[in-house]
Amino acid sequence: MLKTIGQVINDVRREKHISLAQIADLGISKSRYYRFIDGEIDMPMFDIMTIMDALTLSFAELGQLTNKACLQDITLHWLLTVDRSELEERANGVDEQDTDFRRQIFAYSLALRADEVTPEQSEGIFQRLVTLEAFTIIDLVGFALIAPVISADKFKLLYVRYTAGMANNQNFLNSDLYDLILTIHMAAIDKLLLQPENRSYNSTMFVIETILNQYSEPQYMELRLLQQVMQLLKTTTDGVTFTTNNRMTTLLLSAKTQHASVIKTRLMSLDLSALWTEFQVGASNFWVKPNEHMRLPSFSTLPPEEMFDHYGDVFRWIIKQKHVTPGMVVDAGVSTYKLYKAYNENGYLQLEELLKLMHLLDLMPSDIDVVLRRRLINVTNSTWYQYSWQHIQPLGYDALARTMQQKYETDHQRKDLEAYFEFKALDGLFVRQNWLQSPAAAELSKAISDELMTMETWSYAEFRVARYAMLHIENPAGIQMWAQLLYRALKTIDQRYINRNTVLDIFEWPLLRAILRGKRELAETLLQVAQVADTNAADVMLFGRGQQRLFDIYADILHDKPHARRDLQEHLSDFVMLSGDRKFIDGYQKILRPLWEE
Repeated sequence: MLKTIGQVINDVRREKHISLAQIADLGISKSRYYRFIDGEIDMPMFDIMTIMDALTLSFAELGQLTNKACLQDITLHWLLTVDRSELEERANGVDEQDTDFRRQIFAYSLALRADEVTPEQSEGIFQRLVTLEAFTIIDLVGFALIAPVISADKFKLLYVRYTAGMANNQNFLNSDLYDLILTIHMAAIDKLLLQPENRSYNSTMFVIETILNQYSEPQYMELRLLQQVMQLLKTTTDGVTFTTNNRMTTLLLSAKTQHASVIKTRLMSLDLSALWTEFQVGASNFWVKPNEHMRLPSFSTLPPEEMFDHYGDVFRWIIKQKHVTPGMVVDAGVSTYKLYKAYNENGYLQLEELLKLMHLLDLMPSDIDVVLRRRLINVTNSTWYQYSWQHIQPLGYDALARTMQQKYETDHQRKDLEAYFEFKALDGLFVRQNWLQSPAAAELSKAISDELMTMETWSYAEFRVARYAMLHIENPAGIQMWAQLLYRALKTIDQRYINRNTVLDIFEWPLLRAILRGKRELAETLLQVAQVADTNAADVMLFGRGQQRLFDIYADILHDKPHARRDLQEHLSDFVMLSGDRKFIDGYQKILRPLWEE
């Protein structure tokens, strides 16, 4: 029997040991909470989000736990790996909560996996997308699926729509969404830069500017690498210079050393060396195309980024962009009065009304998380704003840690405590000299460990701080116990997080601490429990593959192999070249400095 959202929320509350008194402190009485859980009353979304903050639970995680089709995030990975029988049932409409467009995507994915896609199927998805002014996440899934096979002119029409709205995903780029946008940008390079018959100065510059302006984070190395290549291509608008050629050669050599010269997704691959060779060979006539049917605009002429005050304001924008009329909203079960109230009042929209709008607009749970995590939205109870540490200079970590500590002491919300833990650890790692080996690291780790051990289940927020939870453990038996706990916790959450990156993130800092303190047996145990089975290269971001290389080098250092420390320095230098993120690598070098001083 499927559980309601209220029942799932209550289950998570119990498993994370959040008391009803703590819920009441949020302004939600015990009686109203239980009436909501029992399905007697609905609850405003503002209150739902407040409870989810207390549970450190994202909307996508909440949707995954309900196991309802209407609250399921559809991802490329799922479409291309799920059991075919389930996909066939969904394509045939076995679940009435699936929209027509989702069924269309399911059918296309089945044909794609059998290598039997017809032009009519691609055209069907294209015709749906070309009517929209902006894309939500399910539309990006459809775009990524057909991007490799549609014509260049049709691709341009959709790429302009994607580019015009890509700023709306600022600060939200989980691995699923990243998979989509990487596929789309790779298709743009393939169709508009690598295929001579489609090239022009106009299209080349549009692709370059779009990729350079795509939001990214340090761990998304494929995109960082593409941005580095695009920046070098941009400097050659007046011909290939020696300086540019030299920098590109160095970049490609670093990529080759890191086994990153060919970028892979499940639908496409891109050989960076081939791209550069094609550019060099055709440089004299690279932008010559006599008959360009559809000119791309200049990137700078696209509409400015939308500014939203709250999620009701976002619904107003999506309804307009998807050409949904008030009558269609009424037919979906939401009165125009309530809709217009929701446009202007953050707390007015009820949960059931939100679910009806999500179905009408074909929104997924991650679309709601996009709204909550965006930097420019003034949502005071956003769980995720404080986790955007990538935008903060290291010298600001301590101030934010103290701020979160004060908020926790005032409001007693776990989200603030976990944010304090993370910023306190980041401040120690990247600002304090030799902090990782210090008693202060062990003390903070013990506090984090004690907090995590009080819960029966973890969500993504807990995994963010779990990487600091083993620094206080001094014996192999303790590591083995924690490893079992971690792997058990990983199996209970959304599959998107069970990958090499997640595991290596958790074990890297304790491993480094053991090596730096000369605890050989402890380090050997950590290396053993951190082993991850090989997976499809398209499933592991380059950053994760780089982490795996780091673990191999750490093992060489532990075993006193010649040149291991030199290999580590070269590896970090390559990463600076690939990512262009010197701040991130400088922090690593500060932590690892004792290794070169030995």
